[in-house]
Amino acid sequence: MDNSNYKILNLVGEGQFGKVYTAIHRQTGELVALKELNPRKFSTKKFLREMRILLSLEHPNIVTCKGIEHNSKGRYLVTEYCEGGTLRDLLETSIELSLEQKLKIITDILEGLNQAHIEGIIHRDLKPENILLCVTSGGWKAKISDFGVAKIELEDVNVSSNIGDTGSPAYMAPEQFYGKYSYSSDLYAIGIMLYEILIGYRPFSGSPNEIMIQHLNLAPKIPPEIPESLAQILKEALQKLPQHRFRTAQEMKTAILRATLELQVYNQSLYSTIPYQSISLNLVYQESIQEPINYVAVKDNFLYLATKKSLLIQSYDHLSNNIEIKDIIKHQFDDKIIEIKSVEDGCIVVTQNPNNYYQYSFFHCGNQKTNLREIKSESFAYAIPNNYSWIALNNTFDNEQGFQIINTKNGNVILNLVKDFLPKQILSLDNNHGVAIYDQLEIDKNQTFLRFFNRRGNWYDAYIISLSLHSLVYHQKVTNTFLTREKQTNNLILINLYPFAIRRIPLNFKADFWICRDNGFICASHQGNIALLDTKGDYLGETNLNLSISSIESLKDDKILVIVNTENGQEKRIYH
Repeated sequence: MDNSNYKILNLVGEGQFGKVYTAIHRQTGELVALKELNPRKFSTKKFLREMRILLSLEHPNIVTCKGIEHNSKGRYLVTEYCEGGTLRDLLETSIELSLEQKLKIITDILEGLNQAHIEGIIHRDLKPENILLCVTSGGWKAKISDFGVAKIELEDVNVSSNIGDTGSPAYMAPEQFYGKYSYSSDLYAIGIMLYEILIGYRPFSGSPNEIMIQHLNLAPKIPPEIPESLAQILKEALQKLPQHRFRTAQEMKTAILRATLELQVYNQSLYSTIPYQSISLNLVYQESIQEPINYVAVKDNFLYLATKKSLLIQSYDHLSNNIEIKDIIKHQFDDKIIEIKSVEDGCIVVTQNPNNYYQYSFFHCGNQKTNLREIKSESFAYAIPNNYSWIALNNTFDNEQGFQIINTKNGNVILNLVKDFLPKQILSLDNNHGVAIYDQLEIDKNQTFLRFFNRRGNWYDAYIISLSLHSLVYHQKVTNTFLTREKQTNNLILINLYPFAIRRIPLNFKADFWICRDNGFICASHQGNIALLDTKGDYLGETNLNLSISSIESLKDDKILVIVNTENGQEKRIYH
C-alpha cells in the first residue's frame, strides 16, 4: 500500500463485505487487521456506522477499532489483530478444550456483549466466525468482532429488517426470521454457540430453510451427559419466545459462573490430553558408545557427535537393508563444547573457556577446520546462516554488552554493537535474514518478542507473543513456521508469520526436544516419549522407547537418530 501507514503482510480471510488482511504499522511495528470495505457490498453509511459502533465500545472482549485507512486502492477499517484466529478455527481442530476453558470463552463473549447492550447496540450476527481469539498465558481471550449488521436501539427503534441482512440462519433466533430482533436475539445466538462448544455440533442442521423450520418449531435435544446446571442454561437461552430467555447477558454469565463453581472445574488444565494414538518405530541400527555424547547434529550423509571436549565426524549410508556408519575424524578441543549446529557444508562447533570466551569453529564435511570467531560475552546466543557468511551474536566490547552482526569472511562489523540488547536466542531464517528473540521482564514476564533483521544489519518486522516460551526452532522447509513449548505446560506452540497465527498443540507428555524433519516435527522427552507432528502441527501419534533419551535428530528417509542412556552407558540407535 503506497502512501499508507501500514504494510500489508497477507490475506487473512474474506468476509461478507470484503477482504481482511493482516498488516504492520510502518513506524511502530504494531500488527493490525485491515478490513477492506467493498463499496458494492457495503455502503459508506454502513462503513461509518460500524466504525462508530466499534469506537464507542471500549471493552477487553470487543475488538478495538483504531480508525480508518485510505489509499488509492480503497478504504479499510483498522482493528486490533487477534493471532489465535476465530472460534470456528478452534472448534474445527482435533484439540479438545477443558470444560473450564469452554465456559471461559462463552463468559468472555457475554462480558463483551453485555457492554454492547448497555450502549444500546444489538449485534445480530453472533457466530464462531465473528469471535476472535487472543493467546494469553491463561488460555484464550475471546473478543466479539464484525458489527456490520448491528443495530443501535435508539436510532433503529421500530425498524424491522430483511432476513438477508441479519444474522446467519444456524445462529438466528426465531424472531429474526420474521425480521424482528432484540437483545435476547443475541443471547439465543450465544446459546447456540454454548451448545456447539459443549457438545461438538449445533442443535439444528440441514438446508437454510430446514434450519429455519427447526428454530421455529423444535426444542433442542440436550444429551444426558451434559451436567444438569449447564442443560438448564441451554434450555433457557434457547427458548423460542424472547421473554422466556435470560433477561440480560450479565444474567446468563452469572448462571454460567455459578455452574462453573458447582462443577468445580476451576484449575483444570487448559486442555484435556489428546487421544493417544500409537505409532511404531522399528530399530534398524544399534551401537554402543564409549564416550558420553552430549550433542548431535546431522547434515546430509554426515553425523556430528560431540562429547565434552571432542567432535566425532562420521559418514552415514543406508545401503539396501544395511546401515553403514564410518568414522572420518575425531577432533580434540582444549575447551568445553557447549553447542553444535549443522550448516550447508558442515558443522559449527561452539566452545567456552573459563573466562567466558566463546570460540566459533566451522568443520567442513571432511576434516577441514576453520576458526570463524572468538567472542567474549556474558550472554550466549548466536545465529549463523547455512552459508556461514555472517554471525549475529551477543558480544562484549569495551566492557559494554550488546547485539552485533559480523561478517565471518573478513571480520568486518556489519551492525555496530546494539548496547543493552541481549536476546535469549537468535535464529537464522535463511542466508539473508534472522530473528532475535527476547523477553522484557520489566514489561511483562508472559511476553516473548521477535525482532527480525537482515544480513545488512537493518531491522524490519517485529512481533509480540503474549506467552512465555522456551527456545524456538525454525523449519527451513516450511516457510515462516516456528515450533516451541509454552513454559509450565505440556503445550507446544506453532507460530506462523504470514498471516501471523498461533496454535496451541497439547501433548500427553512434557517435551524436552522439538526438532524439524522434512515432513513435520519430532517431539521427545528425556523419559523416552516420542511424538510426531505434521507441518501444520497436527498430531500423528506417539510411542515410548522406555529408555532415557540424551539427544535426538532427524535423518533422511524418515529415520530418527537417538542417543539413549542404558545401564551399560550410551547407545546410538536409528529408528524407522
